Amino acid sequence: MLNSRLNAARRIATALIPSESDIETAIASTARLILTIAEAHSEAKVPIAMCQDSLAALSTTIARLTEARAAIADAHAALASDRINAGTQLLRNGRCRGMPACVGQPYPRRRK
Repeated sequence: MLNSRLNAARRIATALIPSESDIETAIASTARLILTIAEAHSEAKVPIAMCQDSLAALSTTIARLTEARAAIADAHAALASDRINAGTQLLRNGRCRGMPACVGQPYPRRRK
C-alpha cells in the first residue's frame, strides 16, 4: 500500500511542476507581448486610442493568469498536506523507509 501511495505522489509531483512552470511562462510571454505592443505603438506614432482594446484585453489576461498562479500555489499546498496525511512525508525527507518498524527512526546512513 505504501508503494502505491509513493507512486501516486511521484506521478502527481511530476505533473504539478510543469503546470506551475507553464503558468509562469504564460505570464512572462504575455508581459513581453504588452511591452512589444507599447514599444511598437510608440515607434509608429499612432494615436493613443489605437491598441487600447488589445492592451486592456491583455491586462485582463495577466490578471487571470495571476489568479491561476495563486490557485495552483493553493493546490500545491493542499497536495503537500495530502502527502503528509498519506504518510509519505517521512520518505520524502529521507528520514525513514516508511516501514512500520522504522516510523520515527532516523534513516540509516550508508558507509563510505
